[in-house]
Amino acid sequence: MINFKLREIDDLLPIGQEPNLSTSWFWLTDGDLWLNFGDQTIYEYSTEAINHWGNKPTPYNNYPLIRFIEDFTELFDKIRETVPEEFYHLTNELKKFQSDSKKWLDIYDTDEDEYSDFYFEEYDKLISWTYQRTFDSGHLIGGPHLSFFRRNNKVRIVWDTEHILENGISLWTAKDGSFEMDYSNFVKKIEVFGQSFFAAMDKQVELAVAKEWVNIKIDKQRLVEEHKERKDEFFSTLRLLYQEPTDKTNWTEVEQLFNRMTNEIK
Repeated sequence: MINFKLREIDDLLPIGQEPNLSTSWFWLTDGDLWLNFGDQTIYEYSTEAINHWGNKPTPYNNYPLIRFIEDFTELFDKIRETVPEEFYHLTNELKKFQSDSKKWLDIYDTDEDEYSDFYFEEYDKLISWTYQRTFDSGHLIGGPHLSFFRRNNKVRIVWDTEHILENGISLWTAKDGSFEMDYSNFVKKIEVFGQSFFAAMDKQVELAVAKEWVNIKIDKQRLVEEHKERKDEFFSTLRLLYQEPTDKTNWTEVEQLFNRMTNEIK
C-alpha cells in the first residue's frame, strides 16, 4: 500500500550554500514515495510530465518521506473515529458533498457584514469532519489530496489527484477516485510500512554516522537521538489506530446542518 525507496547516502544533497552546507535526519529520509490503492498509483507522475521536465530519474514523488509521515500520522486520531452510515455514504461522492456545501455558503456569502459568522458557525461545522481526515501534500506542485473515512471495520480512501499544468499536461497518472478496504488490514499495512521505513532508516543513520562529511555540517549525536525520537513517536501514534474508536465529533449537529443545507439549496 505504502511504498518507498530511500536515496543512497552518497547521493543525498545538502542544504544551504557553501561554505555553510549541512544535513540532518529530516534530509536523510529523502527518497521516492508511491501509494497503491486498487489499480491506482498515487504520487506517480505521468509520462508526459516526466518528458516535460526531462531530468526526473524515477516516475515517483521524490521528497523527504518524513513530510508524508508527519501529515499522515496527524490524522490518526480522527481516522480511528467511525463515521455514521449516512455520512460514510456521502464520502463515495465527496466532491458532490463539498460542492453542495459551497453552494450553501454562497447563499449566505452575499453580504459580508451581515453573515460574517456563517462560515465558522454553520459551513465550517458542516464540513470540518472531512478536512480533519484529509491532508493535501501542499509541499508539492499539484499535490494530491488524500482523505480517510472509517465506518466500523471498513475504511474508504478518497483521493483528488487530477491536476493540469499550465501547458495542458496531466501531472499524475491517477485519476480522482476512491478505494474501500478492511480497516484492520489498512492499519496492518501502515504498521508494516513503519517497520520497513525505520529499518531502512536504521541503516541510513548508521551509514551517516560512519561517513566523513568533509565540508557538510552534521550533528551525529543529535542524528542518533532524533532517529529514536521519530521512531518512538511513529509507533506511539500508530497505537491510536488500534484503540477502540471514540466519538469526538458532534454528529447530531452535523446532521442538523446537513439537513438544513439540503433543504436550502433545493
